[in-house]
Amino acid sequence: MKKMLVVLVLLSLVSTVCVQAQTPAGSTMSVHFPPNSANLRAVSTELAIANLQTFTQVARQLADNPQARVLIDGHANAILGTVAEERNTLRPLSQRRAEAAANFLVENFRIDRHRLIIAGAGGGYPTSSTDGSQNRRVSFTIIR
Repeated sequence: MKKMLVVLVLLSLVSTVCVQAQTPAGSTMSVHFPPNSANLRAVSTELAIANLQTFTQVARQLADNPQARVLIDGHANAILGTVAEERNTLRPLSQRRAEAAANFLVENFRIDRHRLIIAGAGGGYPTSSTDGSQNRRVSFTIIR
């Protein structure tokens, strides 16, 4: 509860800190999650602030471009690299992460759900992160 309060208090500060520049169509932004979780509230304060900045930027892009949509693509960090892990763990987790991000945009920024395209990529598109933390993410691609 305290983390959520900190995030809400920082919301007013974040809106002045967020990048004002337009993100080119097709570029991606990301929010990150804790290991094995689709809970946005379970991250560190620093990560919560960074995530909120990204959500604010995505919402601003959608507000500035009423015809735009956003692809919300969930990702997960493969540990074993097996087909069973991908099918039973990573795909469902990445889908839950994408849904959590979509719900956050709808509930906190009043984004129309019809503008959101939700997908779970599982562990299929890893980043170059050595510890896998950057793979525990949802990426946003603005489609104009």
